[in-house]
Amino acid sequence: MLILQNIAYAHPNKDLLFEHLSLTINRQDKIALIGNNGTGKSTLLNILAGNLQPSEGSIKADERPYYIPQLFGQFNDYTIAQALQIEGKLKALRAILDGDVTEANLALLDDDWGIEERCTEALSHWQLDGLDLSQKMGTLSGGQKTKVFLSGIAIHQPQVVLLDEPSNHLDTFSRTLLYNYIRTTSSTLVVVSHDRTLLNLLHTVYELSKRGITIYGGNYDFYAAQKAIEASALNEDLKGREKALRKAKEVERESLERQQKLDARGRKKQEKGWVANHLHEYAAEQCRKKHFPHEGGTC
Repeated sequence: MLILQNIAYAHPNKDLLFEHLSLTINRQDKIALIGNNGTGKSTLLNILAGNLQPSEGSIKADERPYYIPQLFGQFNDYTIAQALQIEGKLKALRAILDGDVTEANLALLDDDWGIEERCTEALSHWQLDGLDLSQKMGTLSGGQKTKVFLSGIAIHQPQVVLLDEPSNHLDTFSRTLLYNYIRTTSSTLVVVSHDRTLLNLLHTVYELSKRGITIYGGNYDFYAAQKAIEASALNEDLKGREKALRKAKEVERESLERQQKLDARGRKKQEKGWVANHLHEYAAEQCRKKHFPHEGGTC
């Protein structure tokens, strides 16, 4: 089981990638971790793997997951055994078989007497027969590097496996092997991928965005259908809001027009009243001047 509580991560330049992430990954869950580029999917996988420490929050894990990265350039100077983190066990086994039975070698081997046999079988399963475990990773193709790390699943037999774009560089046959593994394994899986066939083999979709993680209880096709429904509902809501806004603007315009008409009528009445009043005053003044030029009488 993996439990993340209130996880946040900021880049070294202090730019915040995500925050307030909380989730629980149970045994035998098969999870597709999806999201737009730049949302932090690979970073979150590295945090789950224990390769990165979050800026905030805590992680609880029953055991350290087995992690298959998307890029392998950092392993070019490693031997295959070193990249798979089995070099110590293999050296200890060979030393013990040569008679060097020390406490240190026994501790390194940790009773894993079948390590060499598992390595041979795992590499053969992924069509890597004949590879020498002392061979440098830098001599391998991209597909071979991916298959080396996929072989590590059978070698280490982890309970939790984290895979970042695992079908990249694989040929059709190797992809089929990968799909069969995902379909049949009882291990807990968290997978980042753009391979829709692969994503549809997983039972749950976790969508990572700036709002956090949204969980969809189904495979990728189910997720896509739900997103289409959400988009349709949002579109209808936007249409409704736009219609209401147009109606409000129309009512506002009609109200303004009515007020303008009322104001115009009021001004006309005022103008008529002013004209009538001034005409009356003018007539009275003319009458006074004519009939009472000296006495100051009024008409």
